[in-house]
Amino acid sequence: MTDNIQKLSIRLLKDGVEPADALRDGVDLENWPKIEGAKIALDTMGGNPPKWSGFLGLSADEKKKVWNNTAYGLVFLQTSGRWFAVSFGMGHVKLDPSKFEQDFGLRVVLNSVDEEQLKSADVRTPDENTLSRRSQTSRGSDQTAFAIDVERDIIRGLAGTPKDKDFATRVAGSDALSMDRRLKVADLPKACADALSVYAKDAYKNHFGWVDQIKHVREADLLEKLDDAAAAKLEAVIGGADPDGLHLAFPIIYDPEKGACIRYKGFRSKLVFPDLDLSGYLGALQEQGVTSFSADDLRKHAVHEVDDEGKDCGKSWKIGECLVLEAEVDGHTYVLSGGRWYQVAQDYAQELVKFFDELPKEELPDALPDENEEKYNRRLKKDVPELLCLDRKLIKPTGWTTTVEACDFLDKGSRIIHVKDKTSSSRLSHLFNQGTVSGRILIVDGAARDLVRGKIAEVEAETGQADFAKIIPTAASNFQSRDYTIVYAVIGTGDVPKLPFFSLVTLRQAVRDLKALGYKAAFAWIKKPAAVGVKPSKPTEDDQDDGEVIDPADEVA
Repeated sequence: MTDNIQKLSIRLLKDGVEPADALRDGVDLENWPKIEGAKIALDTMGGNPPKWSGFLGLSADEKKKVWNNTAYGLVFLQTSGRWFAVSFGMGHVKLDPSKFEQDFGLRVVLNSVDEEQLKSADVRTPDENTLSRRSQTSRGSDQTAFAIDVERDIIRGLAGTPKDKDFATRVAGSDALSMDRRLKVADLPKACADALSVYAKDAYKNHFGWVDQIKHVREADLLEKLDDAAAAKLEAVIGGADPDGLHLAFPIIYDPEKGACIRYKGFRSKLVFPDLDLSGYLGALQEQGVTSFSADDLRKHAVHEVDDEGKDCGKSWKIGECLVLEAEVDGHTYVLSGGRWYQVAQDYAQELVKFFDELPKEELPDALPDENEEKYNRRLKKDVPELLCLDRKLIKPTGWTTTVEACDFLDKGSRIIHVKDKTSSSRLSHLFNQGTVSGRILIVDGAARDLVRGKIAEVEAETGQADFAKIIPTAASNFQSRDYTIVYAVIGTGDVPKLPFFSLVTLRQAVRDLKALGYKAAFAWIKKPAAVGVKPSKPTEDDQDDGEVIDPADEVA
């Protein structure tokens, strides 16, 4: 009899974990004689009409027509000295994810897939505004088709066609391995053994070696130390420390159309918030008088989707799964994102430090303790005549439907200066993007340069400054980017400049883009005295991004 193509979903139990320990409550295992030593669980779940049946006011007879019953199957088998779980139907929901090897399926895919035949990629970019996305192609493609940023992105899932068609005709994976393979039920142990063999290889380094720049941490003792570091950092923020580099983000690809509110549970808070945000969590803790924080609280405190009245209406996550932060432990840099810790390769971290150390530095006046970007720019506009302020002087480039800001300041040394507060990594990303977008506009759009010159004339008429218009050539003149230095200026506390890890990654890419355009690039650290005894709070209106720069790639004609 010809073997049929079967879709398999395979998970690898952690070493030493037995099948009974890998199940959620209410699942009974029985011996399964079809495979020696195997165990099986079969059942249905549901047995209720869907929630929407009540909304429609269906009768009892009508509800019977839409009764929910879902079947599931789980097979546990042992081969090559390890236990595997093969799930069918909704069987995966009956498994305890903590008892299985993370990224098992992903590593199998990386080692087996044809690098020219990728079909789908799930990518996560850790940051304050953490980006999770799924990209799919209509036909097999290489990794460039998925616009993966090899310096920032973490691959969470991958799908494609394997090179060895005897292994599988299709593979996809994250924690679980999904594969299509021609086999009979008696071949299940061989399929699992083959997957384990592929998992142990390092062939991925030939085409996907960059995934090791940011590696998933698995060692239990190190994870415990990292959780302690995260708890200590959060406790310091609760006590009034700067929440620099600490954020909350959904750990999944979240559906924004659900419109659920957020409630933080595990410490008796009843407050409801419109969105997931660190300031809301801190406010809820403060309202309950919470002043300390431990690693256990990373698991006890939770984020719940709720309705306007605070009642659960969706999913929930441990607060540790939603935290995004960086920590230095034992001389290494670690990033927490999506409930997982990642170690930044030491040579990669050193590359970034070397880049920042070698980036030319410029001097700008210090900020005052109560100054944000807007207040700082407003003061320099009055007190520093060597700088012409173009903050919030917006222009509309040719063919654009949105307005942009050319820069915050110009000086007669042809420095084009962009300023932002170091309040979050997303604001810094906005700053670096602003510089590259503005730089491109000044080169390619002569009409936009004339608009900038018009804004310069307006400011000069207001302040009495003069001769700044000649810094920007007219549309009829040539613009030589090599004559200009674009300065990224960051307002931050402390005498020594310090940027979050992923902000350094973004800055390096921005500098590379500027140099490709012919510009010189530099960095300025605007020192600001630390405020004493100030509790974290939501950003004020003055702290919000102006939205003054949109990348042309995002423009819709």
